[in-house]
Amino acid sequence: MNPPRIAPVALALLVAAALAARVALAAPTPLDPALFAFPGSVMAPASGTSAGLALADQWLGDDPFSNPAVAPGTRFVGSPAMLRVSRQDLRADNRNYDETAAFFDGAGVAIGLPRLGRFGAALYAFQPVLRFEESAYSRGTGTPDPSNPPALVETHAHARETRAGLALSAPTGPLRVGVGVEWLRRSDTYEHFEESGDPANAGTKHLEFTGEGASVQAGARFDHGDSAVWGFSLGAAARYLPALSLDARHTEDVLTGALDETLHAERASGWELGTSARVTVRPSVHVYAALGGRTGQTWDGFDLRTGSAWEWKLAWEYHDAADPWTLRFGLGQERQSGVPEPRAGVFGIGLGWRVASDAVVDAGIVRRTIAREGEPNSFDDRIVVSIRVPR
Repeated sequence: MNPPRIAPVALALLVAAALAARVALAAPTPLDPALFAFPGSVMAPASGTSAGLALADQWLGDDPFSNPAVAPGTRFVGSPAMLRVSRQDLRADNRNYDETAAFFDGAGVAIGLPRLGRFGAALYAFQPVLRFEESAYSRGTGTPDPSNPPALVETHAHARETRAGLALSAPTGPLRVGVGVEWLRRSDTYEHFEESGDPANAGTKHLEFTGEGASVQAGARFDHGDSAVWGFSLGAAARYLPALSLDARHTEDVLTGALDETLHAERASGWELGTSARVTVRPSVHVYAALGGRTGQTWDGFDLRTGSAWEWKLAWEYHDAADPWTLRFGLGQERQSGVPEPRAGVFGIGLGWRVASDAVVDAGIVRRTIAREGEPNSFDDRIVVSIRVPR
């Protein structure tokens, strides 16, 4: 009778265990859904007007950011922004919580080019994904918990997606149709620092990645009537997002050892689409409505996936031609499945002011009330100020 082949079996088990440990070590561990919102995201307003209307005008085509069927003519709109994310879930679950109060960045810029016969053209750039967070806290609420040992923790999360393109539009029958060709760049950084006695987590874990590609959008706009009662504008558009090849650097420097590696990941292609309407209910009052959505996307290499998303928005705007000011407010809801923050209520308020015969400043504040399962609501606040010439 042959003796059992213990040595080869043991060797195979050891190799398998080593490979499993290597795979576990190579996983981008900083992407903890309890700490960060990745891979979910919401659309950031590209102008102060859009912020004040809670993005109910997003697909209308007044600006080329999400509908390239814009009217021809020379014009300019530029919009800086202030961002603040208040993570009430981290504040409630930990002690000595502190976070960076605000970040300053850009929302969008658009330049309408001179009319080219029947055609209109515009250059534009905006940042639909823009979220920054930096926080520090003492982990835990004071009650000893072996599964959640005390620690000093710092986190950094910067997510940015920039889209820049050229929009071309032309009239066809009762419609104005347009197409936009874009360059897209995604750049994210996630970092977790922990000071504790946990050998697997005490230290620094860092993940950053970038990717670029070309996207395209197409849209149409229909106008009926003018500023008289029941005149309306209706816009609809769709954007194809390409698959993005991402180069990611993953580093760890913890008590159990150090790691520095380059990962390859790919975000699958997807679609964004929506429709916005504006109706004149009085010569000085406009009502807006919008409905939109996005397809789900996989992040191969990170083993993550977002589900489909949808949103609705309603807004109101008051402006008397004899007055220099315009008042706006809007509200709505956004949902996305398969992400750490699946729901958000949206509220916006804005004020426009004519500063010259051909210029106006629009300021808008939009607040998202963010829900996490079993946690207090958090808040995402944006203040966007636009200078528009001509108005």
